[in-house]
Amino acid sequence: MKIHLIGICGTGMASLAGMLKARGHEVRGSDQNVYPPMSRLLEEADIPVLTPYDAKNLHSTPDLVIVGNAISRGNPEAEAVLEKNLPHLSMPQALAQFFLEGKKSLVVAGTHGKTT
Repeated sequence: MKIHLIGICGTGMASLAGMLKARGHEVRGSDQNVYPPMSRLLEEADIPVLTPYDAKNLHSTPDLVIVGNAISRGNPEAEAVLEKNLPHLSMPQALAQFFLEGKKSLVVAGTHGKTT
């Protein structure tokens, strides 16, 4: 499956991209700000990153678009997804569909003290 991630350089989205690639999907994405450590992780996984956001980034129509939570209406790629009625999921929806279906999950949340 050809999957495009809008906002691919976020820590969650870049990790999701790597997991999808490891499952055999053809993965690429776009972001406005591309810098380490996520840019390195994506490069090492051989996942192309397009910048800046542009509707043309969807020219080779993907089978699925995953939209990061930092993306809002007005983003040219998000608008193109809606205009072209492309199949799309949020990051949590993609995690549920590709990795959690039929499984029980445990989520650890918070900003401090998770290692203790």
